Amino acid sequence: MAVEDVRQDMYKLGQSEEKSIQDLAEEIRLDLQLQPNENLEGGTVYGKVVDEEGNPIENSLVKIMSNDYEPLAHAFTAADGSYVFSPFPAGNNYRIFAISDGYKLQEQIQFNLLSNQQVEKNFQLEVDPNASNGIIAGDIFDNTTGQPIEGAVVKLYQVDDQQVETLYALTYTNEYGQYVFRELEQDNYIVRITALGYQPAATNVVIDQPGQIANVISNLQVDTATERGTVSGLITDDNNQPIAQADVILYEVKEDDSLNPVAFTKTNDQGAYLFINVARGDYKIKSNKMVDITV
Repeated sequence: MAVEDVRQDMYKLGQSEEKSIQDLAEEIRLDLQLQPNENLEGGTVYGKVVDEEGNPIENSLVKIMSNDYEPLAHAFTAADGSYVFSPFPAGNNYRIFAISDGYKLQEQIQFNLLSNQQVEKNFQLEVDPNASNGIIAGDIFDNTTGQPIEGAVVKLYQVDDQQVETLYALTYTNEYGQYVFRELEQDNYIVRITALGYQPAATNVVIDQPGQIANVISNLQVDTATERGTVSGLITDDNNQPIAQADVILYEVKEDDSLNPVAFTKTNDQGAYLFINVARGDYKIKSNKMVDITV
């Protein structure tokens, strides 16, 4: 690039505070402290972005970052694949990247830039074979509360022309109820979701466009069969020995602390008991055992 003498500002354009002249012949003072123009001693970073055959790639993104990946500036290439950052502050260990639709991200070797120095950075981008693949991104919520469901099992099946399903991938939702399937070929899919305490759900998804992103929102219904809980335990004597065939009564504790009997069972030979299909609520048990006495 040719070096030319150009006029530049020595300082950053400054602006003073605001004051008013209100009285007759009043005098005011407006001082201004100018800050140095950091770009005055800046350098130039320039180059071209081409494909594997050397053809220029228009509208490629070129980005400069600091050594610890803080973004500093970006530019887009012209029709001839060229770009330029000028003036750009002098500094050390700059990182520079280039990317374009359908191509892989490429990073050049880190570089230093001195005052008024010109650095050339050219890129030859490789085609990304997965660029035309699609994505399925989903969100799963509780249909009643609207809260995200964490830990749901999400299975992705490919579906052929005979509607035969083949498991393609499996993942789990994060704490926000989110999941993603990546690098999907154009095809027919079914997303099947299972989550503890909820009815299973399924959604058909068609990926038929290059780079398509399909967003799937699923609201799961609570499974009433699994909504109910269980109450279990052991009945023992004062020597900590199990009591077989003991009577066990399950009581629901009402708001006024009164007890309402709701179920009855007996312990097994090891003194264990189990109540199933117990609705939500507060509970206590009472237990005893009858014995025949000859009188």
